[in-house]
Amino acid sequence: WLLISWSMFPILAALGSLAFCKIFLGLSTKIALGVSTCIIFGIKLSNRLGAPNPPSSLRMIDNKTFRSLSRQLWHKVKEDRMQFQENTEERYRVRTRDGKGKLEAMVQAGRDNNDVAFVITHPWGRLGGNMDFPIVATLAKFFGGLGYTVCRFNFRGVGMSTGRASFTGQSEENDLESILNYLLGQAKDKPPGPKITKIVLIGYSYGSMIASSVAGNRKEVEALIAISYPYAWNWALAVGNSARMLQSARNARKSLWIMGDSDDFTSTGSFMFQKPSFCI
Repeated sequence: WLLISWSMFPILAALGSLAFCKIFLGLSTKIALGVSTCIIFGIKLSNRLGAPNPPSSLRMIDNKTFRSLSRQLWHKVKEDRMQFQENTEERYRVRTRDGKGKLEAMVQAGRDNNDVAFVITHPWGRLGGNMDFPIVATLAKFFGGLGYTVCRFNFRGVGMSTGRASFTGQSEENDLESILNYLLGQAKDKPPGPKITKIVLIGYSYGSMIASSVAGNRKEVEALIAISYPYAWNWALAVGNSARMLQSARNARKSLWIMGDSDDFTSTGSFMFQKPSFCI
C-alpha cells in the first residue's frame, strides 16, 4: 500500500510514510516526519544521481513537424503500394527464462523474407495496463499489416500471465528478455513465422521504461521507440532502478522518443529536465 501511494501522489506518499513510521515503528511525530521526508527525497535523489548529461546529439521536433513527418511517411507507404496483410494474430503462452512462469502473448508471423520483429510493451499493470490497450493494439496491427512479425504480451500478473507485478521493474525486464529469447529462437519453444535476427522495441508509458532498459543490453535490438516515457514517476514505478534504466537506454543503436504536452504522467518539461543522450 505504501509503495502504491508513492506512485500516485506526493502528498499521499508523505502521509503514508508518516503513518508507517509513527504507527508501526512507534516513533514520535517529529522523528516520524523527518524519517518519512528523508525516505521520499532519498528515493527520488537516488534515481536522479547518475542521470545522463545533457546531449550533444539531441534534436527536438515540435508537434507541427511531427505531423508533417507522419504525413510524409504515410504518403511513402501509399506510393510504394504496400499491401497490408490481414491480421492473423494467434495467442501463445511463452515460458519465462527461469521456467517457473508463462506469459500471455499475441504473435503475428511476418512474411517469409522478413527477419525483423516488433515487440510492443504495455503500461503498468497495477493501474490497469495490458497488451489490449488501444495504442498497443493499434501499433501491433499497423506493423503486422506491413508484413513484420509482431508480438504484444502481458507482463507477469496481468491477464493470463502468471506471477505478480514488481515495484522495481526487474521482473518485467526478465519478462521482456524471455519474449526476445522466444522470438529469436533462443528458447525451448519455437515461434511461428520466419527466423528473426533483428528486434525493434516499442514501449508505451511504463512499457517504455522496460523497453528502454533492455534495448541497450541486447545486440539484436536495432531500434527503440519510447512513447510517453513517465519521467515524472519513473522513480516510483521502478524503485531504485530508474536511473539505471535510462543509463542502459543510452546504449541503444537508434531511438525515437515521443512525448505529449498534455499527459497526466509525463511532459515535455520533465523530458527536458532529464535530458538523456538520445537522438530523435
